[in-house]
Amino acid sequence: MSAPPLESKHDKVTEAEDGIEFRDIQILSNPVEIRQQYINLINSAKSEISLIIATPNALRRNLNGGIINMLRDAAEKKNVKINLIIPAYEDQIYKAADAYHSIGLLPTIQNFQIRTILPMTRQTHMIKSTFLTVDRQFSFIIDIKDDTKENLVDAASSASYYSSKSRTESYNYIFETVWRQADLYESLAQANKGLKDAYEKLKLHDAMEQEFINLAAHELRTPAQAIIGYSEMLKVCPDKREQYDEAISRNAARLYSLVTDMLDVARIESQTLKLDKTSFDLNQQIQNVIADIKQEMGADTNKKVRIKFEPKDSITVTGDKTRIFQVISNLLNNAIKFTDDGTIIVNAQKNHETHEAIITIKDSGTGIDPEIIPNMFSKFITKSKRGVGLGLFIAKNIVEAHGGKIDAYNNINEKGATFIVTFPFNR
Repeated sequence: MSAPPLESKHDKVTEAEDGIEFRDIQILSNPVEIRQQYINLINSAKSEISLIIATPNALRRNLNGGIINMLRDAAEKKNVKINLIIPAYEDQIYKAADAYHSIGLLPTIQNFQIRTILPMTRQTHMIKSTFLTVDRQFSFIIDIKDDTKENLVDAASSASYYSSKSRTESYNYIFETVWRQADLYESLAQANKGLKDAYEKLKLHDAMEQEFINLAAHELRTPAQAIIGYSEMLKVCPDKREQYDEAISRNAARLYSLVTDMLDVARIESQTLKLDKTSFDLNQQIQNVIADIKQEMGADTNKKVRIKFEPKDSITVTGDKTRIFQVISNLLNNAIKFTDDGTIIVNAQKNHETHEAIITIKDSGTGIDPEIIPNMFSKFITKSKRGVGLGLFIAKNIVEAHGGKIDAYNNINEKGATFIVTFPFNR
């Protein structure tokens, strides 16, 4: 089968030494005939079209001239496999957003594959020809005299049409070689991008790790120095034992909390965090947390914070009671930290449709800094002058280890933030 030749004047190549007859080769010099033969070949395709468009202007001409739409129609309506290679130039390829959109959507069409030609063509202005093979039987090479022209008729100088099997096989081999090189280049580009992303993440991790070391050193040093100082003062002023004992105890608890957080992070990252699950009343555990926090708040006269919790139905959950206590305590202390004067409302209820227990902690404080919202449950993320930003990271991982989830947002049309925690409850 062959695409019908145009009934017009064209130069015929005499019989070549390799046995190819002149009827197997046509040289076209009329640009109008070149464009028509180009269209005829694409329309005649039954199974496969392979096309190399070497320059940005050639790509634009093919877009504006309807060739890209014809390829799309061949893939969608005739199930023809389309293999398209386009240039990898930067700004010059697309002058209009709709052109970019057209090309960008093509790979989503079944049987339509696109590769970008190697960047070396950016420096090789001699590569201007368009290479077309159809059904692995016919090949068509369009040579360009002026690549700046906006349409093919003005840009083309001549074209060669081959219907001989040997010549078309040669062009198929050239196309497949360029295709494999494009595949290799894209693989290398993806690998390089992956390495670059990994490097940037490593730099970020190193910066965060250094910041953590600085913060941790400061946080560890402060209570440690206080403990040493009060211990020395206790020797000098034994009559103030009660006052100094309380200060030593408070700073020891702070030191213990920080060290515990660091150990928890290590367990989470090494996937050795273990849960000791039992059934317990979630409301009672919330009340225990609130009682402990209120006792701690009693010594802070600067805080005018009220905690409101009115439990309703009993909610029995299965989980690690100590770890759940840790999560609730962390979230409540976090709310208190950013609320100097106001009310923190704690609520717990059942969602019978999803079989989840839902805990909400709503404060009226300063809210969550917008800068940290996207990463607030990551390590070392904090806007507080105190703490190293591990609490929410630990809470999130404990909740997820129980099959639950945690989220937070700033309150709409009012101050403060709301944290929501869900756990499966016993049916």
